[in-house]
Amino acid sequence: MLRNRLKYALTYHEVVAIVMQRLISIDRKVRTNKCYPEGFMDMISIAKTNENFRLLYDNKPRFTLHNISTEEAKYKLCKVRSAQFGDKGVPHTTTFDGRTIRYPDSLIKANDTGTKPWITLPCGKGIKLSIVEEAKKRTQALKASA
Repeated sequence: MLRNRLKYALTYHEVVAIVMQRLISIDRKVRTNKCYPEGFMDMISIAKTNENFRLLYDNKPRFTLHNISTEEAKYKLCKVRSAQFGDKGVPHTTTFDGRTIRYPDSLIKANDTGTKPWITLPCGKGIKLSIVEEAKKRTQALKASA
C-alpha cells in the first residue's frame, strides 16, 4: 500500500524502514509487520503526515484508499455476523472482522451495520455506470473543458 498506492516509498526497503519507525497504524493500533493484511473498512493512519485513509471498494470490485477526516477516523463500521449468549448468559456479538463485543446494546441484531451513513463515499458514490453512461459522461466532460 505504501509503495504501490500512496507512493510514499520507492523500494521495499523503504517500506520496511517506514513501518519499523512505528509511523503506520491500522484501526488505531501501530503495526510493524510489513505484510499485515488490510481489509475492507480498515482505517489506515500515517503519523508523520497526519493523514487518514479508509480502505473501500471502488465501482469495479477492487480496493481503493479514500482520504477521510480525523473525526471520521475515530470509528469503524462493522457488520454484525451473530448475536448470541455465551457462558453464564453473557450476551455477545461477533462482527465481520472477527471482533467479539460483550454486553452489546439490546437493539443490535444479526446483519446490522447502522441506520445512517457514517462514512463518506469515494468519487462516483460507488455506483457502477454502464458503458454507454460512461461514454456519455466522458463526452460531457470534454465539452465542458473545451
